[in-house]
Amino acid sequence: MKFTIARSALLRGLKLASSTADAKSPQPMLACVNIVAKGARVDMSATDLTVGMTSSCAAKVDTSGAVAVDARAILDRVSSIAGDDATVIREGSSVEIVAGRSRFRVPCLDARDFPKILTTDAPHVEHDAADVVAGFAATLPAVCHDATRFHLGGVFVDGADFVATDGHRLLTRRSAVTMGGKRIVPTKGVVQIMKMINDAATCEIAWSDAAIFVRVDGVVMSVKLIDAQFPPWQQAVPTSGRTVSVSRRELADVIDRARKVAGDSDAAVMSFDAASDEIAVSAHHADRGDYTDAIGIAEGKWDGAPLAIHFNGRYVAEALNTSSADRVDLMMPPDGKNAELMPFVVVIGETRGTIMPMRPK
Repeated sequence: MKFTIARSALLRGLKLASSTADAKSPQPMLACVNIVAKGARVDMSATDLTVGMTSSCAAKVDTSGAVAVDARAILDRVSSIAGDDATVIREGSSVEIVAGRSRFRVPCLDARDFPKILTTDAPHVEHDAADVVAGFAATLPAVCHDATRFHLGGVFVDGADFVATDGHRLLTRRSAVTMGGKRIVPTKGVVQIMKMINDAATCEIAWSDAAIFVRVDGVVMSVKLIDAQFPPWQQAVPTSGRTVSVSRRELADVIDRARKVAGDSDAAVMSFDAASDEIAVSAHHADRGDYTDAIGIAEGKWDGAPLAIHFNGRYVAEALNTSSADRVDLMMPPDGKNAELMPFVVVIGETRGTIMPMRPK
């Protein structure tokens, strides 16, 4: 195998491969990039058996062939060389990279042992990349990291809705268009997809029963789906309550200050009273002291009995971080018995955060 390629194109493909390959795997092939030179192009692939990636670029191929090389090792070498072009040559059990006066030799493995990466014949549908990134980014904080609840270990794509829950809060975001059926994309795949399409205007997406396929700028990524049933999330989202609107920035600031006292294990408290046009916010910790503050209600008026609801400040903060909108709606539980133990909803733009309160100590 021998080919000459633009150093920038080689570097881009190796960076993508390195971010996908599993350097810690006991299987050496999973730490490798598989390089295939054929015709007038070079394909660079990597997989950790969940996420697979293949990037293609033009090259002058003198001799066709394939080789597997440790992704981080070859990326390290190519990153350090200068020049516009690089020539890659396989010689026996090693690969030589030549650029100008620089020459590196890196050990290689037999490409025939490289795992097969999923492909599909299903049609790819074009989507606004920013819309896809926004859907994944808004819901990713709520993904469950408990391995025993693997069915919650990703973002659920339900038609036009992105959904995630860890059992304590549920984040949803409505996409501009329908993404597909009911499928769970695992956390690592979500992160990799977001990285790949973050700077793109559009991306193309296809689905199979086993995977999601994303294509952009000569790169195709496949992500194996979580084979499990996601819970009926709509049942967990309140459809009515007492709603007031506040400044997102003001609420974010008081929540941030409350977390400095309460941390993320103890509760902060929001208090509502019909006699006031403000929401009181407080926090207490035996070692870190006390905090009290208030923010004005920008729209709406509190109805019914007073309510003091205890909550994890991080859950509210992460919901607020999904948008730069000026206003946020707080839909609190309806007036009634045990209202302080019922879920409340933070609505900001297209994102809804349904949050279970903490029991008062």
